[in-house]
Amino acid sequence: MISAEHINRVKKELAEAGVTGYGLVKSESRYLPQIIHENEHIGGAVYGQFGSGSAMLIATDHRIIFLDRKPMFTTNDELTYDVVSGVKLNQGGLFTAVTLHTRVADYALRYVNLKCARRFVKYIESRRLESNDGQPVSDTVSPAISSASSMPFLDDSAQNFLKSHDIAVLSSVDRTGNVYGAVVYYLVGQLGRIYILTKSSTTKARNILAHGQVSLTIFEENTARTLNIQGDAEYETDQKIKDFVFHEIVKPRSYDGEVQPPPVTKLSEGSFTVIHITPSSGKYTDYKQTKA
Repeated sequence: MISAEHINRVKKELAEAGVTGYGLVKSESRYLPQIIHENEHIGGAVYGQFGSGSAMLIATDHRIIFLDRKPMFTTNDELTYDVVSGVKLNQGGLFTAVTLHTRVADYALRYVNLKCARRFVKYIESRRLESNDGQPVSDTVSPAISSASSMPFLDDSAQNFLKSHDIAVLSSVDRTGNVYGAVVYYLVGQLGRIYILTKSSTTKARNILAHGQVSLTIFEENTARTLNIQGDAEYETDQKIKDFVFHEIVKPRSYDGEVQPPPVTKLSEGSFTVIHITPSSGKYTDYKQTKA
C-alpha cells in the first residue's frame, strides 16, 4: 500500500522539477509513486508528446525512467546513467523538444515544458560527469593521428607539436563577420580530424552553425613555438566518437594545485556538443630556430 506521504513527496519533487499543475494530473505523474522507491529522489523530469501520445522522462538519484502510461498498457524503461551518451534540448519559437541519447535507444519528447527541460538536461549532464570514470567508451576511436598523410601540409615536427598539446585558441566568425576567440581542449583523431567539446548554445557553437571556417592556434611559450591551423568545423554525428571525446575531455585536471573538471563542464549554455575540425592548411613556426 502506497502511503499518502510518499505520494505527496513524489508530487512535491515533480513540482520542484518544474512540472506544472497540468503535468501533475497526467497519467504518468499519477502512476509514478508506484515505481519510485522510498529512498529515491527526483532530480529532473520532462513530459511531452511521444509518437501519437504522451510520455515522461524522470531522472532520479538512482536511475532514469521512461514512462508511457496508457489505459490498456504501461511502458516503463529503466536506464542507468552509464548507458547515457548525451541529452539534447532543441528550441524553435514556441516549440521545445528534448532527446535523451542512450546506447539502448533514443527517447525524444516534443512540445515539452521549457523550465522542466532545462532542469532535466542540467541534471542529466551533472550525473554524466559524476559517473564518468575517465575510460574511453570505445577502443575503435584513437586519439592519435592515424597517419602522416592525414595532414600533408604539416611536417613531422608540426604534427608532433600538435599531438603533444591539448589546449588551443579556437577562432570563429559570426554571421556579421565578427571574430570570436575561445580557449578549448582538443583531441586529434582518425583522418587527422581535431575534436573539441562545447555546449550547443555557446557563441562558438552558434558561429560554427553559421560559418564553418575556423582557425586553431597553439602556442608554447618556453620554446617559442606556434602552430596555426585553418579548417572547416562541423557538428560530429558519430555516437562512438562523441562518447569518446566527451569522456576524454571532461577528465579532471590540476588547476593551481586543485584537481577539478575542465571549464567546459561549468558552461550553462545548452547541452554538450562535439565538433570536429577538418584541417585544410596550417603553419608551424619555431621562433628559436628562426633568424631575424
